[in-house]
Amino acid sequence: MLRIKMYPAKNGDAFLLSSEKTHILIDGGYPSTFSHAISDDLHVLASQGKSLDLIIVTHIDADHIGGILRLLSVNGSATEPTIIPIEQIWHNSLRSLTSPCEHKIPPEQHTLLQAINQRGHPFSLRDTASGNVPNEISAKQGCSLARLIFAGGYSWNGGDGTIPVSAGTVYTLPHNEDIVAVLTPSNARLQDLLALWKKYLQRIGYRMPAGSGEIIDDAFEFTLEHLPEVKEGSSRLISASGKKTLEDTYTADLSVTNGSSISAIFDIGGVRLLMLADAWAEDVVTSLKALAGQGVSMMFDAIKIAHHGSFHNTSPELLNLVDAPVYFISTDGSKHDHPDSEVLAAIVDRPADFPRTLYFNYATPSSGEIRHHISAANSDFTVIENAADWIEIGNDQ
Repeated sequence: MLRIKMYPAKNGDAFLLSSEKTHILIDGGYPSTFSHAISDDLHVLASQGKSLDLIIVTHIDADHIGGILRLLSVNGSATEPTIIPIEQIWHNSLRSLTSPCEHKIPPEQHTLLQAINQRGHPFSLRDTASGNVPNEISAKQGCSLARLIFAGGYSWNGGDGTIPVSAGTVYTLPHNEDIVAVLTPSNARLQDLLALWKKYLQRIGYRMPAGSGEIIDDAFEFTLEHLPEVKEGSSRLISASGKKTLEDTYTADLSVTNGSSISAIFDIGGVRLLMLADAWAEDVVTSLKALAGQGVSMMFDAIKIAHHGSFHNTSPELLNLVDAPVYFISTDGSKHDHPDSEVLAAIVDRPADFPRTLYFNYATPSSGEIRHHISAANSDFTVIENAADWIEIGNDQ
């Protein structure tokens, strides 16, 4: 049996996977997500002598990394943790994407990087529970996640962080047979992320090589956190039947940071999860088709829908390939009106000989709309909103 908690992470993501032997935290939402929700569960695990086997930071985005920043800023070090032991952290940052910088940075170029770092994290990562002082991680305001991982002495991407976690990585947890099989990002997507960073450096007048190093590692993450989001198209075509469908509305995601997301298949105690982060549907489909060609089942016990249910990240082709009795949709709907109703309808309109349950960590207009939807295939489904408790996934769920 596997238990999953989908935390109230506002418009972000934070999931804790917990079995008798394995405990994995995937993203952390915002700092307040950690303070108000994740922290208590980690203290409980630690009191039982448990550790976090793996933390996965799927990509550099404020609504995914804030809670992890907060956790590492208060957890001490890998050898002397104050909250919970952490066996390994996956995080693709500049250190993972390029070689160390072997050139001394001239003073004027150093000043450019300092200006980026002095700006620090976005305001959304500095709020407090009280809301009075915008400084929740003030002591670590100049620290990127990469710096916190390195300074804490944590195992980083299976070593010192110089190797990226990318498609094809298969990780077997050392103490059991649980497996994490990485679907995305491809090495090409990671190079796209690096190219985006280099383009920004050129624009601000930085002329040195963009190799890894302490001050430039910080600047890499702070830049990506502050980059403007790719605007999501709002135009929706209408099908001949007069209803909006996913086939009509789907357009591929263009966000380079989303394209760098770590998505993966988790096999924990025989329970199979498809956790899609904010990944691009086309890249996920490519990896899944390769696995399907090897005889791997595309039927899962649960699927976490990509990018908070955006119709830019769940394609008709992806839904034709995979299915599950349980779906997770994480968002409060405060950005881009996620989740998109076309995605939700496309999930439940498919024929199935089993009932589906859609779990939402908030009630949104779209979750309310799908509650009253009649499946085009008369498939049975249930909608559960404000799902804040542990959800059990397994053969006898």
